[in-house]
Amino acid sequence: MRGGDAVAGMLGCIAIAWVAIAVGSPLSHAAGITTEARDIEANPALVREIQFMLLRLAMDPGPIDGVVGPQTLSAVRKFQTKSGLPVSDLVNDGKISAVFLARLRGEASRAILGGEKKPEVSPEVATPSPVAVAPAKPALPPDPFATCTFNPADFRIGATEYTPEKFLQVGFDGSTARAVASLTDRLDEARQLAENLGGSALAEVQRQARVLNYFNCRLKIEQASDGKK
Repeated sequence: MRGGDAVAGMLGCIAIAWVAIAVGSPLSHAAGITTEARDIEANPALVREIQFMLLRLAMDPGPIDGVVGPQTLSAVRKFQTKSGLPVSDLVNDGKISAVFLARLRGEASRAILGGEKKPEVSPEVATPSPVAVAPAKPALPPDPFATCTFNPADFRIGATEYTPEKFLQVGFDGSTARAVASLTDRLDEARQLAENLGGSALAEVQRQARVLNYFNCRLKIEQASDGKK
């Protein structure tokens, strides 16, 4: 699985978190009766959501790009088999099975909002100090973005901790401007839905806002540097 796919999937985290919260509400159960009776029109946004949920469940769908490619189809069938659902194509006659989507959202909700177990931390064992002294490492160049603060936990994707630099490189081809534009669009959508859902959805919006603020800070520094050239 490529790192870019995992990082790109983070952009869909807000929407899925809202779905996860809504799953437990009486309103969503009432709506679910209708949803189960009708399959849903396929569109790139929905396919991206499905790809991210599959990724969150450790079933590699390939790029999070809204396109049903071989990797996505393979991941879909893996989930169908594991969940006891009929194995079929994701899109049939332009529609996606509502039963499949409801089951996938339910499983992803448990993973995203606390359903997964936290890894156990092994106790640290004291080791004797080495006799030999390691050679000094060469000094690293100064970080031009040191003034842009961030929370490392905001860049955690599943069990993988990304640095902001790696997040940018594998998720947005190293383009800060592209990251800002994409994250801004997602955040605007998130805020609209979070107003109705509240709770964990609001916390997820705040996390995405912190990530966006960090890259906005980087973009201003990059633009100022370009202006001096």
